[in-house]
Amino acid sequence: MRMNVIGFEILTGTSSKTGKPYDMSRLHTCIPLSTSETAKGASGTTYDCPSEVLEKIKHLTPPLICDVEMHDVMRYGRRVQEISSVIPVERAKAAA
Repeated sequence: MRMNVIGFEILTGTSSKTGKPYDMSRLHTCIPLSTSETAKGASGTTYDCPSEVLEKIKHLTPPLICDVEMHDVMRYGRRVQEISSVIPVERAKAAA
């Protein structure tokens, strides 16, 4: 799926309480709203994303148009979508 990536956060480390590693990295995107008389434009949304995926694009500056693949995972008893691949396609034009 092609998405407008407007930012990302690589949040990794080791918990001071448990000593276990954590990865709470996220990809921020802008998705279009269904145009109607009452809705126009886009909405920001955030997806969980393994840091290894974001490490490949961290040298790039958003906004970017990317081909994004995602899959469903269970997290804390809930099904959520997680990003599995981000491939830059082109540099997006910044909103004025």
